[in-house]
Amino acid sequence: MTLSIADLPGHEGFAAPVLPGGELASSSSAFTRTFVGYQAACSCGWADQRRYSATPEGAKEAEYRWWSRHTPPLLAAAPPSWLVIKSNLLCEQVVKLASDRPLAALTLLSQVESWQRTLLDQAVAGARETGASWAEIGEAMGISKQAAHERFRAQVSP
Repeated sequence: MTLSIADLPGHEGFAAPVLPGGELASSSSAFTRTFVGYQAACSCGWADQRRYSATPEGAKEAEYRWWSRHTPPLLAAAPPSWLVIKSNLLCEQVVKLASDRPLAALTLLSQVESWQRTLLDQAVAGARETGASWAEIGEAMGISKQAAHERFRAQVSP
């Protein structure tokens, strides 16, 4: 069975059959070869090191391991899909506005920029308060941990 979470595109979890040599079976060979257990795995390439018995219960335990170990940090950094849809729609509408009425787009973007800075500082402070590292913050923002630290260290208390 393949597991998925709507807010984590590109991450489908499954119980990967483990072959006698220790390697994980591909989906095409899983039904034709003998396997010795299951291991939690994800379509993104993540694989847990813990192995479970080659039973239906072992498969369920491996699936639960994907859900309980791999997805929590991903979900913590993933915006809800409904909000991503609204953000994409806003972007498309602002692009059209900039084409049709550039001064109106500038006014709107200036307003967005003013509250975006405050919200960004609040989100970084909240992430630090909940134990997120500068590397995790940088990854969520698409920048290095050094860049995140340099940019926000003054706004966030140690």
